[in-house]
Amino acid sequence: MAATKLDRIERDIQKTKSKIAEMQKQLKELEAQKTEQENLQIIQLVRGMNMKPEEFAAFLRSGAMQAAPTATPYHEQEDNAHEE
Repeated sequence: MAATKLDRIERDIQKTKSKIAEMQKQLKELEAQKTEQENLQIIQLVRGMNMKPEEFAAFLRSGAMQAAPTATPYHEQEDNAHEE
């Protein structure tokens, strides 16, 4: 009888470890998705600044957050490019 109870406890331990491993995997995937979405938002913000790469690099070196230009939404930037 004691061996049966011990076996059940050991099975429960293994099942719990398996669930933990699956949840850790899911957490890593969610964190990767979050990082990807944050990166996409950053890219959209940078593109909205309507700056050339070298201008943006200089902007960052000069203390970007002290005098940030007004961002133009990327889709408006594309629309304006057709009007010129």
